[in-house]
Amino acid sequence: MIKITTKNELDKIHKKLTLTLEEYIKSIVIKYGRFIPKERFTYLSNIKDYSNIIQIFDYSSINGYANNKYISLPLSADKAFDELKKMPNYGSNKNHKVYDNTNLIINNNTFMTYINHVIKKGMTLEEYFADLLLHETMHFCGSGGSTALKEGINELLTRKIALENSFKTSGCGYPKEVRIAYILQQIFGEDTINQIAFINNELDILNYLEDTIGKEASDLYLDIASIMNNEFQEKYYKVINSYNGLEGIKKKVENYQSIDYTKVYELIEEYNKKTDKHIMKGR
Repeated sequence: MIKITTKNELDKIHKKLTLTLEEYIKSIVIKYGRFIPKERFTYLSNIKDYSNIIQIFDYSSINGYANNKYISLPLSADKAFDELKKMPNYGSNKNHKVYDNTNLIINNNTFMTYINHVIKKGMTLEEYFADLLLHETMHFCGSGGSTALKEGINELLTRKIALENSFKTSGCGYPKEVRIAYILQQIFGEDTINQIAFINNELDILNYLEDTIGKEASDLYLDIASIMNNEFQEKYYKVINSYNGLEGIKKKVENYQSIDYTKVYELIEEYNKKTDKHIMKGR
């Protein structure tokens, strides 16, 4: 890959993000600590050096990702930004925003919304990384993302803590999945969704739901997670590593738009009728 951002510039970006990461982790531990597994909670509460957690390198994707050791941010996006800067309307509105305090949690933003925002704002690579960081920090702290539904739940928690603390986030990630996570939050309860976020074994989630709410709730979650994962994997995730550069951004938008969760909403409607609930907020 052509090096557009210099090593010195990357070091400065890394230093700023590291300071932000420390604030994020401490805030996540405060808000969601009682839901985080004990071992992970202890680790997060005793981090002395945050500098090695964030890694910026080219792994042939424009997406961020995290595991229990590192948060990886895509240097591959550097080339895409170099291309975007050539567009005539790049930076035409430096104050452009895609959400405010009234519509961060649930909105109609899509990846296309975000791309338009990137262009109008004249976003820098550093700002792009900052938009990714909170979502990935939630994963780093133990909130799972092994399924489409878990990604939606992770993003919902990300937006909630961003709203409460005025943290920076894109407000555009996983919009379809967030809407479903939000509806399930209305049905199961906020604490239940928060707990599900930090249970990373699907069988354990089903057992937890059955024990706390009942078999019908557990079955609903299983069916929804299965439908969503099939749609998400087939139409989007299986080609995620091809989302590189400007063409990758376009492909990412097109593939995501093809995802259809109609069957999920039908299942929720059936569940609401069976349990005498009348919740379909956020659709």
